Amino acid sequence: MSYITTAQLEARLGATLYARLTDRVNGATADAAVGQQIVDEAEAVADGYLAARYATPIDLVAHPELGTMLTARVLDVAEWLAWKSSPFVSDVPERLRALHEESLRWFEMVADGRLSLPAAAPPASRRARDDGPHYRAQPRRFTAEELEGL
Repeated sequence: MSYITTAQLEARLGATLYARLTDRVNGATADAAVGQQIVDEAEAVADGYLAARYATPIDLVAHPELGTMLTARVLDVAEWLAWKSSPFVSDVPERLRALHEESLRWFEMVADGRLSLPAAAPPASRRARDDGPHYRAQPRRFTAEELEGL
């Protein structure tokens, strides 16, 4: 289950820029393997945050209402990674840096529980039980009767 595809990343960047950012030799011809590596890394970043509260990857077939939101956030991360990893660009544009930071803040808020994924039914949780306090008493080593007379 993936959140984005290389075709979506290429559509977002445009064919020329996608080729420049994925070709590690000349910066002229798109490299599908590098594009897939960028997509995989962006999805791993997303799952790293989402795994704090949800079973990952989030099933977008069961929760199609989350597809647009997760796709946009993961594409933000993927675009930043493409720029950051290309040997043919010197610096990431400020607009992308801001989008990347905003996406990471969003993922952090989801991971911390300050923001819930707006699904019709909550995605599967990683936890099988609640996070409330639990107490388990240990059996006494000595009872009052055993200590009497000492």
